[in-house]
Amino acid sequence: MTTAPHQLTPAFSEPHYHANLYTHYEHMQAHTPVFESSEGVVYLTRHADCLHLLTNKSFRRTAPSSGEPFDTLAASPLEAMIHDWVVFMDPPRHAVIRQAFAAPFQHDQMSLLQAWITSQAQALLDALPKDGPVNFLDDFAYLLPVRVIARLMGVPQSDTHLFNAWALQLTEALDTANSSSLQKGTVAAQELKAYFSELLRQPHQLPENSLLSRGSPDGSSLTLDEWFYGCIFLLWAGHETTKNLLSSGLLLMAQHPDQWHFLKQQPDVLPLAIEEMLRCDSPTQKVSRWTTVPTVFGNYRVPPNTLVTTLIGAANRDPLVFERAQHFDVQRGKNRHLAFGAGIHHCLGAPLARLEAKVAFALMLPRLKKLELLSHQWRPYSAFRSLGQLDVRLELTC
Repeated sequence: MTTAPHQLTPAFSEPHYHANLYTHYEHMQAHTPVFESSEGVVYLTRHADCLHLLTNKSFRRTAPSSGEPFDTLAASPLEAMIHDWVVFMDPPRHAVIRQAFAAPFQHDQMSLLQAWITSQAQALLDALPKDGPVNFLDDFAYLLPVRVIARLMGVPQSDTHLFNAWALQLTEALDTANSSSLQKGTVAAQELKAYFSELLRQPHQLPENSLLSRGSPDGSSLTLDEWFYGCIFLLWAGHETTKNLLSSGLLLMAQHPDQWHFLKQQPDVLPLAIEEMLRCDSPTQKVSRWTTVPTVFGNYRVPPNTLVTTLIGAANRDPLVFERAQHFDVQRGKNRHLAFGAGIHHCLGAPLARLEAKVAFALMLPRLKKLELLSHQWRPYSAFRSLGQLDVRLELTC
């Protein structure tokens, strides 16, 4: 017997909510595993339901069409950009765009990039105080991934200081969608498009074998806007989510000193530890799809043309899938987390994010004699798990 989802509207944007995020998720799973907000959005908290939504072809990424084609001229720069982002596309266009940007993330390219990532991570660690307080977000977690994605794309390293503000403006616009954040996001979209336009006017100055060195997609199946906006998406997603992984990963170790000390003694389990960091604090917390047919999640019926949203952080702590689901366990095996999504939209940059985290923590752990959490604060985002502050005291060996 099926029933309609319960009504519930969590305070997603409130700071106190994020301070106790997983307690809220645990309560939802126990009492309202499928619920509907006052805006008519259906939310899923169980791993099985979330996996079904992300992998079944009957669900769509875009809203049901009114029959009218997308009007690029009438859209704001932010709306136009989002329209051409692969993460918001459905087949068959999705496959074309994804393939156009896939080459830099192949295994052979990751192998070539590893030595350079190691040198950058080593230099950043060497620049930290050997004993004292550290702003880990600004001094390491942001700098490493933004340098890496800039290298991969062919963006000058001297420009990486520009991208933090742009990335935060885009993230806030996508997350909150209020008028102020949308206005800032629109300005960021305009400035980023102008930035990439200028880079591509000087192709002779771009590094060989980089994504941008291929220039505009003349003769390809991509439009010029799809190319520009695809580059912006990679620059944003390629460092923002990895920054969140590095910072939340260090926070988890600081909060669980027993796990940190075990990892120092048993560094071979680092790949498992990184998967556990992704499970416990997934950089992406919400992913949505539209239903096209009547659908049942658990015992709850959902009509077609309904926006359904997975709560990834809840799914990754589902006690039906993960033993001792609320515990951070660096030895956890068979870690079927959904931090990088699933199905055709599985994160293209997942191999790069894992590589950066592996390199960073492999270098950091043997040098880290002391790790003390001083203060931290989560940004009040609902779709992204993002620290706005992470101050720690480190004692590093030379």
